[in-house]
Amino acid sequence: MEIDNRVAMKHLSAFFLLVTLPFYAVSGQSPEGILKIFSDMPLVVYVDEVHCPQYSDIQLVPGTHYVKAINSEGVRVYSEIVTVRAGEVTSVLIETPKARVPDAQNGVTYGQPASNMQAGPPSENPDPLPADPPKPEQTIDIGQISGMLPADMGGAFGVTFGMSISDVDRIMTPKAAKAQRSSGYYTYAIPNGSSVYLVEFRFIDQKLFQIIVGYPSIYNGNSKMKLDKKEVPFPEFNRMVNDVTAIYGEPATAEKIFLAGYSEEDGRILEALRRKKALILHTWIDHATGNYIMVGLGYTTAPLAATIYTSGSLEAEAAARKLRLNGYDYKKSFKDNYFSN
Repeated sequence: MEIDNRVAMKHLSAFFLLVTLPFYAVSGQSPEGILKIFSDMPLVVYVDEVHCPQYSDIQLVPGTHYVKAINSEGVRVYSEIVTVRAGEVTSVLIETPKARVPDAQNGVTYGQPASNMQAGPPSENPDPLPADPPKPEQTIDIGQISGMLPADMGGAFGVTFGMSISDVDRIMTPKAAKAQRSSGYYTYAIPNGSSVYLVEFRFIDQKLFQIIVGYPSIYNGNSKMKLDKKEVPFPEFNRMVNDVTAIYGEPATAEKIFLAGYSEEDGRILEALRRKKALILHTWIDHATGNYIMVGLGYTTAPLAATIYTSGSLEAEAAARKLRLNGYDYKKSFKDNYFSN
């Protein structure tokens, strides 16, 4: 099945401007922290996918950052989310991986049968079956229940496609600190530590067909949450990708689109996003239902990382009816909507 990428990312953050919740933890600390990376080997280091040639003293805004290190042979030796605190130094030590030494017991070479083992018929008690692999640990809230999402990509946050508006609202209202209910879509602000993220539900014929989870970068201004237009939410984007991949496997497609001379390596991704010359999209598809999930990094009124869950059948109906919701035209492709605005 070919996906037309009709998802509504563009206007999700319009509701962000309405959020005036007090910060749960207001701080007067310095606006920057320091990340120091130590290693006994030469490295190529990226922080939030930006190359840092001098990685012994990196100034960063407080919060979580994705750190990746590659050795001189081009092998990734480090890939972690690191927390940087205002006015503090965060140190990371990356050591050369040690080669594994084969085990040896009673003079027997590892992998060889021991000389005192007796030959004979197979045991009447076969080895127990291996335990089920542990469920992936949830690292960011994109609607998992007990760390999982539906196998058929049929919803999130405990709601499913086709559910009525009233049922969705009954489930989501207790989770939200603030809500906006508009014709055809409901949006909820969900507390996230000292910040907030937004979840928008979209309906056709009073039935749910799309869920959009948006994580912007937010800062505190006059005890109100405000969009940070200078910070790209790479950590949230990477966590979303990792969480969806842990459940559904590798994405069907992974696009990194850069226009007008911009590139992934030039260090100008914020400028490219702001000018609508860059877009990153990963797509997962359930071919049995036509449902799909997209994780994207784009720009609305500020940089935004979003996960979008869509019902394949109900979205096709929205496109056939030329539905428009919250400024999004479902008869047009996602790229036409995104790059033309």
